[in-house]
Amino acid sequence: MDLKVISKTSPLYDYWRSKQDDLDESNRLLKSNKNSPAKYLFEKEPYKWENLYQSIVREIIKGDNDSIRGLRILLDTISLEEKGKVLRSLADMKLLDADSLTKVVEVDSNEYPTKKNIIRFSKILFAIFTNPYGIELKRNTNHIYESSGRLINEVRKTLGRKSI
Repeated sequence: MDLKVISKTSPLYDYWRSKQDDLDESNRLLKSNKNSPAKYLFEKEPYKWENLYQSIVREIIKGDNDSIRGLRILLDTISLEEKGKVLRSLADMKLLDADSLTKVVEVDSNEYPTKKNIIRFSKILFAIFTNPYGIELKRNTNHIYESSGRLINEVRKTLGRKSI
């Protein structure tokens, strides 16, 4: 399976390919769930949100059902319409099986048990700083991990290397 296809299921897919100007930013913010306690992540840190999304979906594909809670929390930061689009695309592209999709939809993110997993945490942290998914940041960066991700992506493009 080509895991690069995961990026196409993201509600930010078109945003990363846009100019990321003020209009694109406004359109991105319209996808936010204003009632979510975690909306800050989607609204203020889209690069981190995208890295988390792609990393978590990959973990679920590999069979890590403990990551379902993380995906649920991320999807709760976007509007119901966008959430529906993401879930349909994950199903249509056969990235997640029916059981995983059911858990994402039906289980309350506050009630789903999760285990501390230092390896999963380390992989996600590494992804946030190294941008293995080739996320194009065109706006000003506010965090060191955004700057490092942008720099690594530029070096990768200069060397002709592809992201995941």
